[in-house]
Amino acid sequence: MTITIHAPTPEALKDLSSRLCAEDVAELQAAGWESPLAALEASLRDSRESYVACWDGRVQAAFGVADYMHDDMFGVPWMLSTGPRGAVRREFLKTSAEFIAAWRPMYRGMFNFVDARHVRAQRWLLYLGFQPFKVHSINDHPFIEFGVITDV
Repeated sequence: MTITIHAPTPEALKDLSSRLCAEDVAELQAAGWESPLAALEASLRDSRESYVACWDGRVQAAFGVADYMHDDMFGVPWMLSTGPRGAVRREFLKTSAEFIAAWRPMYRGMFNFVDARHVRAQRWLLYLGFQPFKVHSINDHPFIEFGVITDV
């Protein structure tokens, strides 16, 4: 199976937002987003780079990296998806690692927060070389801050 990467379109975001995995939807709700589509649109608007990943003939993920609003020497990578499973999982991990490697020289470090219940996202970040730093309470829900310091 082959993953293709494209520029996001409003139609792709709308379609993807209606099919996000339950863990991503729960995380967005816990973080206070009004809808998955609003979160996707804001993420793309704030990103330095953003993409959609397609397999099985449909958009299955959106991802990117944004500059941290308080210090643009730090990046905030993000991803929302339908949940890569089966044969595409290994290729998705490889593709994710390639993008993180390309973004690392742009920043002194990268970080993001993950709902403590979202185990698959935590495993994905660990695979990409991120480490858990601290647990924060966001809207009375525990979120784990994951980060990586770069060589810049």
